[in-house]
Amino acid sequence: MNQEPVGLIAFGFKKVGKKYRRSINVARFFLGSVISAKSKPIFEAKISKDVALNVLEKLNMRFSSRGDDVLEIYSDADLRRIVVYTGVRQFVRDNTKARDWLEVIEAMGDLEVLFWYTKFLYSFERIGYWGVYRVAKSITTLYKL
Repeated sequence: MNQEPVGLIAFGFKKVGKKYRRSINVARFFLGSVISAKSKPIFEAKISKDVALNVLEKLNMRFSSRGDDVLEIYSDADLRRIVVYTGVRQFVRDNTKARDWLEVIEAMGDLEVLFWYTKFLYSFERIGYWGVYRVAKSITTLYKL
């Protein structure tokens, strides 16, 4: 591909829990085409690579794989849509509701996606995980998921 990627999704593990330490899958979203040791993610979601690949294929987004744990995204609109999808999907455990959420995100307009994308990034930067949870909760309430 000749085009430069607008964003990257890096998959890895994160240790969570104070009393019961455990590792969870995490997807970190970066702007640009390079990840360095000092790069700070714009967003982070607790999802596996399989979930992300599934939604990228279902929504016909243009992406490519760079190694085992990095995906390149080539469109700003696709990056925003995947951030919004994963922001809510990490809190949805029921598979039926997850399919419903995929249909909702597919039907959303670009302006609506941009609104929720901005809310997610702001909450992640200012508050962290629980700020993202509040935004996701408001989306699940609004769309009756």
